[in-house]
Amino acid sequence: MAMKTATIGVGAIAGTLAGFMAKEGNDVLMIDEWKAHVASMNEKGLILDGTVGDHLVPVKAIHTDDIPNIKDKFDMIIVGVKSYDTQKAVTAMLPFMKKDTWVVSPQNSINETQIAPLIGAHRTIGCITTISAGMYEPAHITRTGSVSQSLQEEPVCFTVGEMNGDITDRVKFIANLFTPAGKTLVTDDLWGQRWSKMVTNCMVNATAGMTGLMSHEVRADKETRKQILHLGIETIKVGRALGYNVKPPMGDFSLEEMEMGASLEGNEELDRILQGTPPDMPGRPSLAQDVMKGRKTEIDYLNGMVSEKGKEIGIDTPYSDAVTQVLKGVESGEFGVGIDNIQKVSNIVSSYYGR
Repeated sequence: MAMKTATIGVGAIAGTLAGFMAKEGNDVLMIDEWKAHVASMNEKGLILDGTVGDHLVPVKAIHTDDIPNIKDKFDMIIVGVKSYDTQKAVTAMLPFMKKDTWVVSPQNSINETQIAPLIGAHRTIGCITTISAGMYEPAHITRTGSVSQSLQEEPVCFTVGEMNGDITDRVKFIANLFTPAGKTLVTDDLWGQRWSKMVTNCMVNATAGMTGLMSHEVRADKETRKQILHLGIETIKVGRALGYNVKPPMGDFSLEEMEMGASLEGNEELDRILQGTPPDMPGRPSLAQDVMKGRKTEIDYLNGMVSEKGKEIGIDTPYSDAVTQVLKGVESGEFGVGIDNIQKVSNIVSSYYGR
């Protein structure tokens, strides 16, 4: 079955998927707002390297300004923009969708709730990403190690699922399409998988962004490790209270065990797993990459979303609240990037508890 695919937002993750699809001979159009990136992809091809080896893939790319000039309609659209641009991107692609076009979101956060109202739930497919990758120069994506992968003997790279949990032929088909980019599974629990991924994102992304540390360095430092454990606990609590099957990324520990070990003194095994081991190729999560590039971050769609949902259902999230506040201070230039931001978070949390 030939699939005509468009990828809007050719960052590290969507670019990895689209790049490997193109390498396998699939008809893929890359659409991005970074002009130098588009020009370099067209002139030289897309470089995919790092832990996946070295690949140079010829691709077709256009700038977002040229979307109105598209003549085709697509069978599948991969949405790879930042969460705050999701509705704009999907709306721009509406004229180029068929009645049965599939729209796949491998984004951070939970963008299906933004996409489905625009195109219908029956056309919306979720994709949970459990790889780490970075793009620091045009047309060059580097796969690095990730927290979740370091805990697995045979890492799953992507998981695709229907919003209603059905295991359909199309999600199996998409899993096969994505497999060249890394091991891809199908799930009958998209929402549980989504919230489980939110735990990982909410633990590491903002913490790395505010400190300037790489992902493995966040886990290696005791104070940042305490912060990410508290953030994980809060995200799990909120997700489970909303009714989702949220699983922690640091092993099969109960919430009680995590809370008892939150000082990192109460559970040596939990602390050991949180520390992990340095990856073969270190990397930074996407939010930290955005901070480095001076870009707006997705904090409102990660820790900020946990805070918002917590308030809606009456669950206290002091660490998520504080991390969101400090990261926004970093974004605005009020605070610099540095390890001292961990103490700022701690001070805000202490004031919350009145001590």
